[in-house]
Amino acid sequence: MGGVDRRRVVLPVLLWSGLGVLLVAAFLAALGAVQRAYYSPEGFVSAYLSSLASHDLPAALSMPGAAPTKAALSHAGLPAGASVELLRSDLLPAVSGVRIDPASGSGDRRTVTARLLADGRPVTTTFEVRQTGAILGFLPTWEFATTPVGVAHITVAHAQTFTVGGHTVSPRAADPSQPASSFSVSADYLVPAPAVYTLDHTSKYLRADSVRVQATGGRVVDVTVDAQPDAAFTAAVQKELNGFLDECAKQQVLQPAGCPFGVVIDDRVQGVPTWKMVQYPEVHLVPGATSWTMSQAVGIVHLSVTVQSIFDGTVEHRESDEKFGVSLTSVVIRPDGSLDIVVGE
Repeated sequence: MGGVDRRRVVLPVLLWSGLGVLLVAAFLAALGAVQRAYYSPEGFVSAYLSSLASHDLPAALSMPGAAPTKAALSHAGLPAGASVELLRSDLLPAVSGVRIDPASGSGDRRTVTARLLADGRPVTTTFEVRQTGAILGFLPTWEFATTPVGVAHITVAHAQTFTVGGHTVSPRAADPSQPASSFSVSADYLVPAPAVYTLDHTSKYLRADSVRVQATGGRVVDVTVDAQPDAAFTAAVQKELNGFLDECAKQQVLQPAGCPFGVVIDDRVQGVPTWKMVQYPEVHLVPGATSWTMSQAVGIVHLSVTVQSIFDGTVEHRESDEKFGVSLTSVVIRPDGSLDIVVGE
């Protein structure tokens, strides 16, 4: 009976001991999972990217070391006066397929590389993080060593605004120091890595091909939105130029005042000469230093005039096509959409 009693006592002890070991093992495994998910450099970066994927920019920028304060921007060598206009949750791309490589580095600093899809396009970005302490002595806490916010230096060539995510943005508003007469404008904008932005320009007379800019934390990236004349702009300038030349052709003199064509005739003119446009110069606009311009183009105008020879007195009616050249030294789109055109020869 004594042997049986000892077995009855030992068996529950072994069962409870085994259960305790399993519980400790489960606890340690759970603790390891928590540490990897929340208290590792990879987990820290993953939490930041999850906020961006949820289009919760305030949550992402509230993480330790993420906020683009003046001190953080200065530490990263970024312009402290950059505009916050693009720091909007609704401008963030659709983030998916996030993969984070094992962190590299030693001591209290780590480098974490993330690979993901932003609006369906592959993006790779790197973050620098550092340990700031530990909870309970063994759960490390982290912060961004360099802010994950970068700066996009955006130039709009030959126009005054750009469009991103359906929003029209004015670099002049971000940097009012630019002269009102500037043909191109630019400004610095804060952008959170690894966000990708698509920029373009569409207005009454101008179009720009879409350009993409990917934010890089702690760095400045340059991008130019290059606005070019569309068919409506060229047609409008052509109409203005044709009208100007038609008015010139109404002047019944050999050398119409302020006009790019005219002739010199040594004989005596009888009656009045008449002009008629035969071929208008074709408008082709290119950007100049301060406005749109057009190099010299050739037109043809027809002259009808009766002349009397000063040598023998004979009278002759002359019909001739006269070639001429005309240029546009300045074409400016006024704020109301009208055109200011200066014609040269």
